[in-house]
Amino acid sequence: MVTQTPSPTCCGSAPHITASIAPPTRFLLFTQNTTRNAISWNPQLRKPNPNEVLHAVHLALHRALDPCAEGKGDACSWDIIEQPAAKGEGSSNPRTLLVIPNPKDLQVSPPKKEYPTIISVKIRFYGPSGKHRLAQLDEALERLEQATGIHVIDRFVIGLDSIRWEGGEKACKTGVEDVDTLVSDGLWERISSNPNLQQIGVSDFSLPLLSQLLSRVTSASGSSDLRKPTINQLNFENEVELPQSLSDLAKNEGIQLQSHADNRVPSDGIERLLTEFEDRLPLPPSFVERRNDGQEAITTTWVLKYTVVLKDRELVADKGYILSADFPQ
Repeated sequence: MVTQTPSPTCCGSAPHITASIAPPTRFLLFTQNTTRNAISWNPQLRKPNPNEVLHAVHLALHRALDPCAEGKGDACSWDIIEQPAAKGEGSSNPRTLLVIPNPKDLQVSPPKKEYPTIISVKIRFYGPSGKHRLAQLDEALERLEQATGIHVIDRFVIGLDSIRWEGGEKACKTGVEDVDTLVSDGLWERISSNPNLQQIGVSDFSLPLLSQLLSRVTSASGSSDLRKPTINQLNFENEVELPQSLSDLAKNEGIQLQSHADNRVPSDGIERLLTEFEDRLPLPPSFVERRNDGQEAITTTWVLKYTVVLKDRELVADKGYILSADFPQ
């Protein structure tokens, strides 16, 4: 691990990166526990906040970087880590990761055994599918344990940005190819074979998509460890109706249909937030160049949400996000 601390004048110009360290090609941010902040509920709209993740990221940036703005010199909390190239990326060049906050500053409070908990985790993948998502999944679970001490998960749900549930009786077939890829690229098998993921599920799968996944799992059951999903989370934000056909399929297959209000993370929103703090961060030159040219300066790759509920009291003890993104070169 290589740490580059900002100079005392970091608020006047961006922190300097020595020539021996390449500019970051990836970005990772831990929001840590967001239950202390009233960002989940919008009292004006009387509904969950549609920008909850961006609010959480914004607060995390303030916590990590405001000390620098207050004249404390090297008090900004970030780190730069050199990593080997990930499998499936088609390049052997090492990658450089910008992490906020510095991992040594993470406040880790693993759930205590004397307080039974229900731990729910949801990961949403962005961008093109491929075998590189296997490494992304492994990293996401490692980062979750790093930030929280959690490694056994009661409910684990996977979502794909390309799959969106429209509700009603309209059978949305968009995403069938993504379901096939989910299985053929080995991602569903990786999830199924992980004993620490006790229940596994999917997000926003319409009737055709859920049927397709069940078909693929059933046809491969004789030669692999594929498990059926036991959860399908659906977004009822627009007050759409639940099709009876989907309800019947879930009931017959023992799948819980749950509602969720998780909003997607627009890359341009992350770009705006990093721009606000660019004088305190070692952002790569490509970030400014692409932004000024009207090109995408950062692309979200995955976002993991975790929630820890005290079972006896039904209180949320911990909730947060881990966000991963790439800086296009």
